[in-house]
Amino acid sequence: MTNQRWMSLQFFGFFFTFGIFVPYWSSWLILSKGFTADEAGLIIAMGLITRAITTFFIFPLACRYITLAQLNRIVPLASVVLIIVLIPLNNVMSVVLITILLSLIYPMPLAMHEAMASTLIRESGIQYGKSRSYGSIGYIISLSLTGVIISLKDETVIIYLMIIGCIMFVLIASFNAPVPLKTKIALNKVPSFHLFKSKSFLLVLAMCSIIQAAHAAYYSYAVLFLKTIGIKTSFTGIILIIAVISEIVFFYVSDTLFKKQSVPKLLMYSISASIIRWLLIACFNSISVFIFSQLLHSITFGLTQFAFVKYLDEHVENKYFPFAHGIYAALALSLGSGILTIVSGYLYSISPSFSFLGMALICVPCLILCYSLSLVLNLNDKNKNLQVNIVGEVKKNATN
Repeated sequence: MTNQRWMSLQFFGFFFTFGIFVPYWSSWLILSKGFTADEAGLIIAMGLITRAITTFFIFPLACRYITLAQLNRIVPLASVVLIIVLIPLNNVMSVVLITILLSLIYPMPLAMHEAMASTLIRESGIQYGKSRSYGSIGYIISLSLTGVIISLKDETVIIYLMIIGCIMFVLIASFNAPVPLKTKIALNKVPSFHLFKSKSFLLVLAMCSIIQAAHAAYYSYAVLFLKTIGIKTSFTGIILIIAVISEIVFFYVSDTLFKKQSVPKLLMYSISASIIRWLLIACFNSISVFIFSQLLHSITFGLTQFAFVKYLDEHVENKYFPFAHGIYAALALSLGSGILTIVSGYLYSISPSFSFLGMALICVPCLILCYSLSLVLNLNDKNKNLQVNIVGEVKKNATN
């Protein structure tokens, strides 16, 4: 099996389960377990907080002691066990406890698979976009399939589908991993916070985190928004799937289209598309405009993800990959999303349009950050060229 195919399967395996977990977990808690909406909200909130701890602390820490290949086999197996434990539990606190334990392990591939891909890009020359597109394909398949099965049965099947998905992930993770992933990223303690001394890393991290977190209003209130503009529930899923399809197409062609583009230019595209996307939804209560905005998901989400990975490939050492992807997942996909979900919820209570307008405004400062990034990277390149010239002159003089 080629490294490219192996990485593609890993993305597919995890995101297949994520397509069940993210959209349907709250339904399982409320309709199958009988918890109230507030209790389900508490359980999910605890999971999100723990997910941030997992990607920020637990994953980089684990990489100090075991290889990425070993960790990739442990995560799905442990997840299966903890999900099975949830089946007989009906007490809120016991479910919260197991959810916290599950969230310490299950979400790890959000950072782990990105770190694997970054390593294989550098060591084996794989194409990130093509492999990542399989994650989106897995997500959309499980999202659609789970919806159909629930309509035929009921919400009690969700956890069993989740178990089946994780078992499939276990089998996929058992495939022989590429050699670069069988070596510890760093034998000695890596000063991870050394990355924060890099101005360019901080700028890229800030922009990518803001752009990704600004999807909070869309993720939380798109279904309600569509209902307010008169869209039937039966069509909602089809409309939302358009965004994932655009994401799949983008990832498949991204390496060909954007490989030679600079990171600041890619992020400028993402920022501009984000501002336009959220403004369109805020200003026009139109289904045709909303559907068009769905196509921009390939840029607001996909290109942002691609730009972050490209930056790491060009400017960061392998040993920092787990921490870099961990902090990105923690800020952009957990804490940032959680904070902006609260903000967008408050704005939505005033007016649905205000929620999306707020997300557009939050992205505006990224334009200034992007300009600063281009200046910092240009300055770094000039200093690097100067150092090369000085070294060349020293060697030349020594020879003479």
